[in-house]
Amino acid sequence: MLAFAIFVLSLLWSSLAPTPALAQGVEFQRSYIEPFPKGDRYRVVVLGDSLGDGLWSGLYRAFEEDTNLEVVNHSKPSSGFVRIDNYDWSNAVDDVLKDETYQIAVVMFGANDDQAIRSGKELLKPGTDAWRDVYGQRVEAFIKKLRAKGVAVYWVGLPVMRSPDQSEDAETMNEVYREKSFINGAKFIDTWSGFTDESGRYSAYGPDMSGQVRRLRADDGVLFTPRGYLKLAHSVEKEVRRDLSLAKLERNIPLAGSEDEQAKVMGRLVTTATTPAPSEKMAKALTPEPAEPQEGEAAATEPQSSEPSASQDQNKVGEVDVIRPAISATTLEAAQGLTPQGAAASLPDNENIASDLADGLTALASISLVNDPSVASSKPRLPLTQRPYYKVLIKGEQLKPKAGRADDFAWPRS
Repeated sequence: MLAFAIFVLSLLWSSLAPTPALAQGVEFQRSYIEPFPKGDRYRVVVLGDSLGDGLWSGLYRAFEEDTNLEVVNHSKPSSGFVRIDNYDWSNAVDDVLKDETYQIAVVMFGANDDQAIRSGKELLKPGTDAWRDVYGQRVEAFIKKLRAKGVAVYWVGLPVMRSPDQSEDAETMNEVYREKSFINGAKFIDTWSGFTDESGRYSAYGPDMSGQVRRLRADDGVLFTPRGYLKLAHSVEKEVRRDLSLAKLERNIPLAGSEDEQAKVMGRLVTTATTPAPSEKMAKALTPEPAEPQEGEAAATEPQSSEPSASQDQNKVGEVDVIRPAISATTLEAAQGLTPQGAAASLPDNENIASDLADGLTALASISLVNDPSVASSKPRLPLTQRPYYKVLIKGEQLKPKAGRADDFAWPRS
């Protein structure tokens, strides 16, 4: 019981502990998508092969009524990461990012990559470890170039294929896409189960966006019909709209004080006019009347000030004087991502899990991103690919059981 109480207290302490400082100049940003796009307009670029080209048509229709978002198609049919002699995406993505600015990238490849890779004089067969290494290096370099430009990357996974061999190759490529996306800060969108029947097998027919059973896959068993691409785009649209909502929420902070304080919290350099003082009538209404001294008590020697208190801030909206709660220096520094010493600190986008315990206690756990500095410590950490959660949740490997544990089936028993 004592050990359990210590464990709970350690969880509570870790959730309340201050975040370690980062290097100076780290930008305050919590949303995955840039909250302040250039021209207040989001631009989405679609990159991929023939699957990506069809996905663009679905995304274009999905976001057609959104006037603050533009979907641009830069896909290239009959391309991929295998035949780079035909079209090299490593160079092509540089040209795409050089000419225009994008905040979001939707990526879908794989229709033409189920073939051997030539490495020097050797021909690497699809699915082998050597093939996965070379293919993964090209995918990872592609994602890094997009992330280096601050682009939010959504990598769309391959769906189930009609041919069992093609489905097996698609699963192999999805494993590469999922792993490289996880390591390099991209989001992987799984589409496999969206185009299967009740038994998990390939089905050319299924419910479309209206709920009617329609043909969703093309005759080749790889590509989609227009209805199929619209359903495929819906899985991407949900993720993008959710992150767009979080980004837009970061733009506005209700009751955050004056415009100057909101600008400081959001990291914006906005010059505003001098805030006028509240009117005499408003200041008088806000000033409490002095209490009548009781018999035997000394009367107040000084009248109360008519100025707003330190916990209030005055502002003027049109002809109306508004009194808002002011932000203390400590709160402002915390919202800006600063430590009490003035050093920049991170505000990671963690997922917190709470569980109520007996006696009014609450156990807290936090799942952090890979680059979350709040999990840093003085002890050396294992590389990402050697950590248990990576091996189990990403690679699907089985951990070696500890002696005497429930999953230890060694015989004879120790």
